[in-house]
Amino acid sequence: MLLLNILYLLGITLAQVPRPCTSPRQWEARVHSSNPNLDADLLGRFSYDSVYQRTRILQHVKVDHTETYYDIISLYQAKLVFMIDMKTGNCSRFNFDQPWHDFSIQPDAKSLGEAYIGSSTVSDSGLLVTIWTWKQTIPINQTARYIGTWTENKCLPVSNIVFEPSGNVNHIGYYDITLGINDPNIFIPPEKCLTDHKQNSLQYLPCNYEHRRI
Repeated sequence: MLLLNILYLLGITLAQVPRPCTSPRQWEARVHSSNPNLDADLLGRFSYDSVYQRTRILQHVKVDHTETYYDIISLYQAKLVFMIDMKTGNCSRFNFDQPWHDFSIQPDAKSLGEAYIGSSTVSDSGLLVTIWTWKQTIPINQTARYIGTWTENKCLPVSNIVFEPSGNVNHIGYYDITLGINDPNIFIPPEKCLTDHKQNSLQYLPCNYEHRRI
């Protein structure tokens, strides 16, 4: 009887241990990324499609007193990135040979527990999230430490903090997430990007936004 009770309690304990979850394969959201060390802020509208391994972000970036506006389409299977300067209309095309990482929690990530954003005691005022940490190689071939937060329900990304070996710390938040892609055509580059054959190599995307995965 004692053995049965121990096994029962052990089963309850294991059931309560958070496990890495899988995020939806397609979604869109508003994003905010900041790097206090660089006095940099990014605001954008992000579209994520892990089915065809592609992303798009309409971003407004402010670094110190300089502001830029870009539309960036990343096609991982084609190994191409298209960057459209929304001020000038100029389009640049780059080779981009980086592996795809989706937004699901890494299998080797360590759980830091669960918590409520807001309150767990006030009705309809809290969001239960799971918190994880892991290490991953970033595009500049260095290992960064991540702390990520996902919703307990549906496994939607909430925030990431990236600690780079250089001392830079990137904070990334995701807001107003909607499931699915409202318009699949957003991943098709403008015609002028396709007709311009000038092509360069790009080692990593600007503003370190791709560090989100990460």
